[in-house]
Amino acid sequence: MYEGNKRLAWLLATTRLLGPQTRGLSRAEFVAPMKELGVRIDSSRISRWESGLEYISPQLVEAYEKVAGLRPAQIGAVRRTLARDGHLITRPAERAGATSDPGVIDELLDGLESQRIRGDQWIRLSDQLRSYQSVYLQRRIWQDLTDHLVDELARTASIPYLARYEAAAALMNAPQAQPYLTKSVGRYVLDPETRVITPVLQVLTEIADPAASDLVLRLMTAPSAKLRSSAAIAASAMIRRGNLAPDHKVLEVHVGHELVRGGRPSVVVLDLASRLTDDQFERVLRSATDDVTRTTLRQARSNWELVDSEQARIFSDHIGLHAELLCARNSADPDQMLSRLVREALFHVHRSRRHLASSLILASPYATAVGEVVLRLTNHADDRLASLCWSMVARMTAVISATALAERLDEEARPELRTRAAAALMWVGGDLPDAAVRTLVSTVEDHETAPDAARAAILALGLADRRDELNQLLVKCPDDLRRLIQWACERGPAVAED
Repeated sequence: MYEGNKRLAWLLATTRLLGPQTRGLSRAEFVAPMKELGVRIDSSRISRWESGLEYISPQLVEAYEKVAGLRPAQIGAVRRTLARDGHLITRPAERAGATSDPGVIDELLDGLESQRIRGDQWIRLSDQLRSYQSVYLQRRIWQDLTDHLVDELARTASIPYLARYEAAAALMNAPQAQPYLTKSVGRYVLDPETRVITPVLQVLTEIADPAASDLVLRLMTAPSAKLRSSAAIAASAMIRRGNLAPDHKVLEVHVGHELVRGGRPSVVVLDLASRLTDDQFERVLRSATDDVTRTTLRQARSNWELVDSEQARIFSDHIGLHAELLCARNSADPDQMLSRLVREALFHVHRSRRHLASSLILASPYATAVGEVVLRLTNHADDRLASLCWSMVARMTAVISATALAERLDEEARPELRTRAAAALMWVGGDLPDAAVRTLVSTVEDHETAPDAARAAILALGLADRRDELNQLLVKCPDDLRRLIQWACERGPAVAED
């Protein structure tokens, strides 16, 4: 468990103290523009909000974003996740939903038609559609809307993805929208050519629906390793939300089969194993083939971390302190919340907690500094630590230099980690520099040596809209990679927000 109000309060405080437009402002200087936005504010209220002792409304968060010069929903999307998880102080009026405004729906649907709608606007649209007991839209419009949202979920990352996911979570709990969104998700995931699965399949975890859980369980036995892994991630999320019983036989069988394959258990397997019932876990433990695997499983189950506790503490403190130095934070005491979030983002056994901690860091002024330090640590001699750093880098691509990422991909000689490095470049999108493009093309050409890295590189080139390079690679690749190239070209580039 965690205190969501403390985390949101930390985000407001760091935004005010370290944000580019608010840094150096006295409290009185900060109060003035907040009052202009209609916020009832004084110095004592700031203290209560920023210590997590008082209710933090969506309107207050929006005002902080505007005064600090942040993107719309940069903090608001994270706030919604905390509230939806039940870890935030909320009020009945907020839980009742948005005030209905038909004009807003028309305006946002027009924006959707012209392909120009940001993550915060998706949230606004979903809230408006939920605010009515019944909304008359033609079936085609409903289906086009949810198809469009699913398509963008597969082509966004970072806070823009989180905002769209929050919109999808809201629509999944709207009786009128749910059938259309469920159909869009199912159609996308079950398409045999689909390659980016997890960001979309996660949407089904938001509802307690037998058909949704049956689909996830069925996918856990699919021939495709990618599908099985994505389904296992979704199953863990469903268990967390109480939408899937943890004692289902398929879950235990999946973990057992993955362990029999040998090698160190993946983070996906450890997450799912940590959620099994005690009896299931003991049986899985007995099926493990070596002592290292058994130790790793017990550790993940007991302290909820992927590495030794002391190692996690030292590593996260190191990153936190270096990030504070890069941000020139003026305080004698280290930022304990930052270190805690870095630790969770890297080492928590549950994917949901790693991603939430990463989102909190991404929404904060520390984001670029943390990304820079973690990228440096991807060259760590311990493959396990380096792999976890690469995973966090992939979640923070939005604040990391694409050139620096490409240079690290060039330097990374370890095959498994080279795949993770190429995957991290997927979310750079249209800003991919020419040097990075050359590195990715070279990675695809070297597909016989590192086939998984080649697949990740193809997806990165597709999301960067580098069709010319992909078309040139068609003649150099085997059939399976040619199909992936065609799919990457058809899906289109990563979604860019103005």
